[in-house]
Amino acid sequence: MPAVIRTLRLLGVAALAATLWLALSPTALGGDTSYVSTRGISMAPRFSTGDLAVVRSAQSYAVGDVVAYRSSTLKTIVMHRIVAVDNGRFTFKGDNNDFLDRDTPTQEQFLGKLAIRIPQGGVWLKRFTSPPALAAYTFLLLAGGTTAVTRRRRRLERRLMSPRHRSTTMPTLGAFPPALQPLAAGAAALAIAGIALAGLSFTRPTTTTAAADTSASMAFGYRASVALSAAYDGTTVVAPQPVFRTLTDAVDVTFTYTGRPGRIAVDAELSTAGGWRSTLPLAAPRTVATGQQGVVRLQLSALAAKALAAAQVTGIPPGPLTVTVQPKIWLDGGGQFAPNWALTLNDSSLSIAEPLTAKAAITIAGTREAPARLSALGHGMEVSTARTTSLVALALAALAGLALTTLARLSGPVADTERVRARHKDLLLAVLPITLTPGRPVVDVTDVEALVRLAERYGLLVLHWQRSGVTTYVVQDEGATYRFRSWVATAADQPVIELAGA
Repeated sequence: MPAVIRTLRLLGVAALAATLWLALSPTALGGDTSYVSTRGISMAPRFSTGDLAVVRSAQSYAVGDVVAYRSSTLKTIVMHRIVAVDNGRFTFKGDNNDFLDRDTPTQEQFLGKLAIRIPQGGVWLKRFTSPPALAAYTFLLLAGGTTAVTRRRRRLERRLMSPRHRSTTMPTLGAFPPALQPLAAGAAALAIAGIALAGLSFTRPTTTTAAADTSASMAFGYRASVALSAAYDGTTVVAPQPVFRTLTDAVDVTFTYTGRPGRIAVDAELSTAGGWRSTLPLAAPRTVATGQQGVVRLQLSALAAKALAAAQVTGIPPGPLTVTVQPKIWLDGGGQFAPNWALTLNDSSLSIAEPLTAKAAITIAGTREAPARLSALGHGMEVSTARTTSLVALALAALAGLALTTLARLSGPVADTERVRARHKDLLLAVLPITLTPGRPVVDVTDVEALVRLAERYGLLVLHWQRSGVTTYVVQDEGATYRFRSWVATAADQPVIELAGA
């Protein structure tokens, strides 16, 4: 029955470790889970800054799913809701945004679908995973595990040996059975690597400011409503058709912006060939997002009257008037975009100055917020990924330490015998049970290490044999016999070796 219980315990520990691995292992270590600490208000009120989102990769994604994806535009991870799917490309929108995301990523760019939301989990995770806290956890884990194994071994030894000459050596990996020592060393190395990675990642911000070239463009046009006449086929005039002033005095200039969000204001610059210039505001500053359209109205008679008034003062005939529509956009994160569109106004009509110039595009040197990275030996990873990896490494080290400690406890003194033989095989000599010389003093020592030191000092061998669950080690010099016995404590086994002179 005890063997069955031990087996069930081991199976339980293995099942728990496997379950935690499947549920928590990040993609950086081959798992399916990612951890996203939220920032901003784009998903309010459900998410706020400091919340922790646990996302898991899925086979399929549908409209309504909250998904984290790698944004090629923002160069960071974005978590928004899917609002449309078209030919394998997904359209996203933040619950609190009034505009769509610029990116239309494919499923290959997804980290996963929202599984769990932990309010302020990101804040608490940062507090409990600070480098000092992680160092303390790992120290307690390693120290506690080896101390527990050593304490159990010492307790069994004290039942069988006299209390003289007790050793006070510090516990090491040698406290584990030889078969478990490589695994224990691996767990310790994993914990040390986790602490080092945590120290590097949690002392650095997850984002940094990087230089970026942002593309922006604006498509222009105009439209005007006119009465049905022989001048046009319909009642709406659009660019590049000229607008005849005898049919209408109002023209709506339209523009469609593509680029980073920001704020936009629109002016019109009036100029003549004689050098006169004047600027009129057409639209006050307001927010603008990619794909957003705008309209400003031109009153042609008012523009012509302003130019005529200036000509009367300067004495220079106005001639054709150039009307340049000038939107100016201040981009979020830095940079400006100011395209121009020139129109020509004369006594009879309004027309575009350059018929083919209906779109302006420019690349703006600016800055962007980018994920911070750790780099070494030509390899690197994002700081946020390094943080997650360090936490998983420490969690796995803790699970491994727990499992190894359990195995070491279950193995008991039998494992101690294997450990001793592995460490000191050059000094140990297996013999048949011997009878000690009558009248010769026998000194029981607290551990086999004391016998090894004696053997090394005097150039002797450590003789050992096993019978009825008791392993006996002896070193014989000229005047005395030094002995250590390791006993597998079962109800059926008792020390039965008769040693003459003991």
